[in-house]
Amino acid sequence: MTYTCQQKLRVARAGISPALERDTIAELGRLLAEFETQYAGVAEDEPSRFPFLCRWAYQVLTSRNQESGGGSEGPVDCIPGERNLDTGDASAAPLPSFVHHLSVEVGRGKDFQRYFGPECTEELDTAVRELVAGLGFPLARHLDQVEPVVGVGTISLYDALCRTRVTVPGDVVLHPEVSYGFFLPQPYRAGGTVATVPLGEDGAVDIDALDRVVTERNAALYAEWLPQRSVLVRGTLRDLHSRGLLGDVAAPCPEDAEEITRGLEELGPLRAARTMLKRAASRWPALRNAQPLHRGPALVLRPPRVVCYLHINPTVTGRMATPEHLRRLGEVLGRHQVAAIEDMSYHSIRSMPEDCGTLLDHHPDTFVLFGLSKPFALANLRIGLLWSPRTQAESVRRVLESTIGFVYTGFQNALARAMRTGAEEIRAYLAEESWHQENSYEFRRHLMVAMVEGIGSARIPDAQRGRVRSVVLDEVDRLLRWKFAQGVVLCPPGLREHPVDASHYDELDARTREFHRELAERFLDEGLSRWFAVEYEPECGFFLVVHCDAVLDRGGIGPVAVERTFHLFGVLSYLLGVRVVPEEMMAPPGKGIGRHRIRLSFSPPVENLVRCMFTCHQGLTWLEEQPSFR
Repeated sequence: MTYTCQQKLRVARAGISPALERDTIAELGRLLAEFETQYAGVAEDEPSRFPFLCRWAYQVLTSRNQESGGGSEGPVDCIPGERNLDTGDASAAPLPSFVHHLSVEVGRGKDFQRYFGPECTEELDTAVRELVAGLGFPLARHLDQVEPVVGVGTISLYDALCRTRVTVPGDVVLHPEVSYGFFLPQPYRAGGTVATVPLGEDGAVDIDALDRVVTERNAALYAEWLPQRSVLVRGTLRDLHSRGLLGDVAAPCPEDAEEITRGLEELGPLRAARTMLKRAASRWPALRNAQPLHRGPALVLRPPRVVCYLHINPTVTGRMATPEHLRRLGEVLGRHQVAAIEDMSYHSIRSMPEDCGTLLDHHPDTFVLFGLSKPFALANLRIGLLWSPRTQAESVRRVLESTIGFVYTGFQNALARAMRTGAEEIRAYLAEESWHQENSYEFRRHLMVAMVEGIGSARIPDAQRGRVRSVVLDEVDRLLRWKFAQGVVLCPPGLREHPVDASHYDELDARTREFHRELAERFLDEGLSRWFAVEYEPECGFFLVVHCDAVLDRGGIGPVAVERTFHLFGVLSYLLGVRVVPEEMMAPPGKGIGRHRIRLSFSPPVENLVRCMFTCHQGLTWLEEQPSFR
């Protein structure tokens, strides 16, 4: 592509971003200091902490990497905020048959005027069952035991599950230590908490550690509950009485609670719950027949404990659970009576459906969040699917009924008709973006690894190395030509800004052009290895988790102090326009094992990936060469 502009006069500048100047860097320092002051007040309050981080990430620390452009439209973002390195969006065009059928549905205007509950349409129910079986998902073995529940994205379905499973204050939902931030607040909003489980060296959850975490958490919760059990259980009994579940009897008295909770010291949370329920049913026989959809006696008349585990498959680190991992995980969860919420949001991305195993093979108390947004590129429509055990599906639907979780029937029916075009057509669509097209997810994984570790990385197949090099050089050239069109020419460090008299990029002097080639070659040679290191190589999905321990160990980058990964996010976003996901937005604070991680997405187009990573290389290099004015 040839970039030209009508302006004759351009400015040579050493910094890749106009924000790389003293005043803007000082303003970033002031903002990060303000962030720290405010963060201290919300760090232990998860319902407030994560929204606070989102506000700072998406509204405060926004890009100052904007060129004036010289036109009437105002400043131009050098890197688009959308399709940046923090995205979870698919890069493919939406499933074509879905787009067609949706246009037909909307054109007919059918069902616009009527309310529809939180049910899955019969057409979608049938179609998704056929698709799961036709594509060979192991989940197909359990379709006679589960029901589909449809919601406004998997987050709303996960929220509904938390409301049905977290029923005693202090209940715990376990997450892998590298998780999805938007899944963190819901257990707290339901009255529970989140605890994290360490990962093994392969990026999958360490199952022995999971066993220990459940045991230790339950023991700590039980020890805290025992001294106050009589008072707490009395409150629960009063609630059951007010709901009519104890029958037409007088309100429970303190002596009732004392009787139900006596002698529980040595039992542990599971046996204590069974003992209390048995005693309560003997005292109030009506409890035996009480079957409310929500907060039934067995769910509330018990000590707090670990109630759910979020099993992300494939993991954020790009690991697909092996059959042995699933077997062992099912054994541990079953022994501790912990429900599993299995998140398959990123199935079929650089993986085959038949390889995406399910915990239902080993643990019946499993709810499966089945992704539609990522595999079929439908994120903006907010439609998600949950496979629930038949006996519990209705309670989830009724929770959705009191939320905004309803899904327009036109969306459901259009998706159903698209799915019924045939499993082979769907399989071909899924495989095209993952492997078959020139800039597939698989190629972008190699490209991303090269831009972190350098072109010599042993993780890059020799057959791909030449093309990776060619793409990086072409895209860096494209970026520098685009900069030229905005009136900016990168010049060697140490030179003052000065005018450049050239109307075309190709008219630049030989020294400048050679300098630009050297920039690209140095970037290719070392990538971002001075700051980041690949921690887990993803075998599926489109995320690359890297650690930035080198930056945190040095305490900063040039004049900017960096004491946590969110500070690094601020440097990249505010000064360079590059957005990543810092560890504070992947796990509760202070729950990791020492590594400081960020998540990079390689789903954006190749042009965006190279532009982001090259800008990081140039910007961070420039910052490190500056004198400190901290």
